[in-house]
Amino acid sequence: MPRLLLLFLCLLPAAVTAAEEGQSPVLIWRAAGPEGSRIDAVLGGVTLTPAAEGAFVDTRVHPVGNQRFRAVYQVFDSNADNPMGRCGAGREIQLFVYELIPPTPVERGRMLISSCLEAVSLASQNSGSSESESDFSSVVWQNDGFTITWWGAGPDGQASSRYALRNGRFVPAQSSDRSR
Repeated sequence: MPRLLLLFLCLLPAAVTAAEEGQSPVLIWRAAGPEGSRIDAVLGGVTLTPAAEGAFVDTRVHPVGNQRFRAVYQVFDSNADNPMGRCGAGREIQLFVYELIPPTPVERGRMLISSCLEAVSLASQNSGSSESESDFSSVVWQNDGFTITWWGAGPDGQASSRYALRNGRFVPAQSSDRSR
């Protein structure tokens, strides 16, 4: 009986991870506050960028090789210095990817994924739904990174962009990497 329990305890984390990847993301909104904008309750040890209004935290853990990652979507005002100017009421969203390393997660990449100023947006954020601003389903994780599907063309002029983990950072995948 003790061996069966030990086997169960060893296999449980793998089953939970697989189930999480197949599920829709559960996003938790954390507004920036005067206490240093820490989001410890959701992702211990992570502090938002000073200009961030808040963040959507993906509660799923994304395995890449033998490493584990979590996505944080930080939200900024597009033109905070000139709210009546171009994109004054708009938002900029950056995806931050953290490797879950105890005791403090380590940032392994950040990229602009939605911008009024740069005319970049996720396909999922243009559905017309009232909830579309918090729809990050265009970011799809795979075993060696993730793919972003853009509304129109992305920053590289393509309809989708692939990011892979290379030398400890998530970077745009080269064309030879895209066929993997």
